[in-house]
Amino acid sequence: MTQWPEKPSVNERDIKAADDVITAFSPRISRVFELYCERLMAKRFSAVRVLGKLPEAIDPDRPVIGFANHCSWYDPLFFLVLSRRLFPRHVAYGPMDADALKKYGFMKKIGIFGVEKGSARGAARFLQVSRGLLARKGTALWLTPQGEFADVRVRPPRFQSGIAHLARNCNAVLQPFAIELVFWNESRPEALVHFGEPIDTAGIELDNDGWNARLEGVLAQLQDELAAAAMARDPDLFATFIDGTTGTNYIYDGWRYVKAMVRGERFDSAHGNDKRTAGTNK
Repeated sequence: MTQWPEKPSVNERDIKAADDVITAFSPRISRVFELYCERLMAKRFSAVRVLGKLPEAIDPDRPVIGFANHCSWYDPLFFLVLSRRLFPRHVAYGPMDADALKKYGFMKKIGIFGVEKGSARGAARFLQVSRGLLARKGTALWLTPQGEFADVRVRPPRFQSGIAHLARNCNAVLQPFAIELVFWNESRPEALVHFGEPIDTAGIELDNDGWNARLEGVLAQLQDELAAAAMARDPDLFATFIDGTTGTNYIYDGWRYVKAMVRGERFDSAHGNDKRTAGTNK
């Protein structure tokens, strides 16, 4: 188990560690990659849907820590797209396994920094960079506190202690949300997202265990609410955040297209009764 310092505080070493990450960041490359991720998600998913309301904008003078369950390979793509759409005045950063980052060095240009997993040195590096980033205005840190992939049905979600350390002393606003990927009526999955109320850490006095328990409970509740909506299989419960690709297969869709043409009807590739433009935020 990773050993974390008792209560970290921002110092010159933290600022220097964050400066190295900020220097590597390229706004232009990040913007291009965010657009690529958005198009990729539109291609890979039937739709990206949001349950309930979208979070309100957060003052750029306050740093943001967005955190979610870690259910799939796509999670970092969600973070990039959601951050650009919802918090455009914040620059997004996030940690990644240092060995994996060596293979994808370009990701340093989109705000990713390497962390050695499962070691005291990696824990110290994570806290140094994170504290240094969150000490600046207009920064957002996106995390999966579980630290590894976990099934969406696991309760409660168990967090590593890093987020608790940051919540204690970084004066950040925490934005929780749950993610779930499910198959409904289309050949491609639905990507479902559910945002919780932001948590202002200012003035809250909790120790590390207290913060972890609180944040695990918040995420568990969001996951339960999202799971219930997912099982209802009703797109009208959601707003469409990104409209994706529908259709079952070329042969079946071709036959449906011919029938629509003969009847003088408009062809809709959606397999179910999905009002795809309802509540869209595009």
